[in-house]
Amino acid sequence: MLTLSVVMIVKNEAHCLGECLESIRSFADEIVIGDTGSTDETPAIARGFGARVITIEWHNDFAEARNAVLHAATGDWLLHLDADEVVDPENARRIRELVDVDCDGADAVEVTLANYCDTPRAWRWVPAPPNDPFARGKSGYIAVGLLRLFRNRRGFEYREPVHENITESVEEAGGTIHVQPILIHHYGYESDGSGAKGERYLTIAREKAALQPENPKAWHDLSEQLLALGHTDEAEYSARRALALEPEHIGAATTLGNILLNRGDLDEARALFLRLEMDGTTLPHVSTALAAIACRQGRLNEALGRLDKVIKAAPSNIMARLYFARALDLAGFFEDAAIHLDVALSYAPGLTELQDRKEAHKLRTDGEEQARNGDPEAALATLVRALRLDPEDPLLHLSIGVVLDQLGQPDGAERSFARARRLAASLRGYREFMHP
Repeated sequence: MLTLSVVMIVKNEAHCLGECLESIRSFADEIVIGDTGSTDETPAIARGFGARVITIEWHNDFAEARNAVLHAATGDWLLHLDADEVVDPENARRIRELVDVDCDGADAVEVTLANYCDTPRAWRWVPAPPNDPFARGKSGYIAVGLLRLFRNRRGFEYREPVHENITESVEEAGGTIHVQPILIHHYGYESDGSGAKGERYLTIAREKAALQPENPKAWHDLSEQLLALGHTDEAEYSARRALALEPEHIGAATTLGNILLNRGDLDEARALFLRLEMDGTTLPHVSTALAAIACRQGRLNEALGRLDKVIKAAPSNIMARLYFARALDLAGFFEDAAIHLDVALSYAPGLTELQDRKEAHKLRTDGEEQARNGDPEAALATLVRALRLDPEDPLLHLSIGVVLDQLGQPDGAERSFARARRLAASLRGYREFMHP
């Protein structure tokens, strides 16, 4: 019978380790935990679940620590987990069944790590099934494919001191990799890149980039960590370094593109994503980004065409739905826009951004109706409420400008019209506007 060892490194994880170990006790033949300096009850909790705990001296190198645990494990197969991760019963069964059939001849298995968060703008974010208990109140997760299950005693090893991975080692050894529909639930994603832990990751990422200046992944990893901590200028520099080394690096291009979009550098962002598209990248977020830019720059037919294709291929793509609603609004199809907001909400009903967009859309309609009925004061109050929920809606700024003009405030109206034109070039030239 083939055996499975679960391998982990930990430090001060008493708040979550017990739940993780409880979720794997039904299928793990051995648990080996490397403790890198805990000062809480982490080692005691681990031993309480029958784990073998080894002490690892910490040298600011996650790969080194993980490899020490791999060398101590005795199972035929190794499953790498972190303390803030959980395997649900169905996926536990799948893992055990795979190991029992020697993973159908594979040497390593790629699974999906579900990083739960409410950040639909992340390019690999997908909505979780409504009321999914494993989502724990989050509307979705960033899905990342990772090699987490692999054969022991094949010389496979982790590399890179932070954002460490074993894939390169498996590939160099000629290992066969299979992708399996196995989900591992990760609940510490939102805190990993911030606070003291985030600063620790940043220190290691800086060291890695300095030691490996020709490694695009090192620069991209550094860029991501800098951006997570709010160091936008440095993040941009690091992303550009990564792309100079590997122009098709999708992660670095996405990071840089988001920075450019947030700054309003639409032309450079468009050129960046168009280059990816021309090089054969068909990922939905690339086409969605190009559609968003087209929408801002007034090319509504292009935006609608791109978004229609994305939605047909991936109906639950929340950002495509949101941008489609925006483009439909600008094209005058207000009811269709509302329908797409409703569909987006059906996929992620708990997502605050969607709730706000839907409510703002209704309030905008109400405010415009109040203005048409001769009550500009009430209309302004309603439209301002809507603007707090959706400050990027150009039609809201436009309607507020119309109402301010009705109230005899031409300077305020002109400022609102200017904001509307900055958000949507298709509105350029409008001075007065009210939906029929």
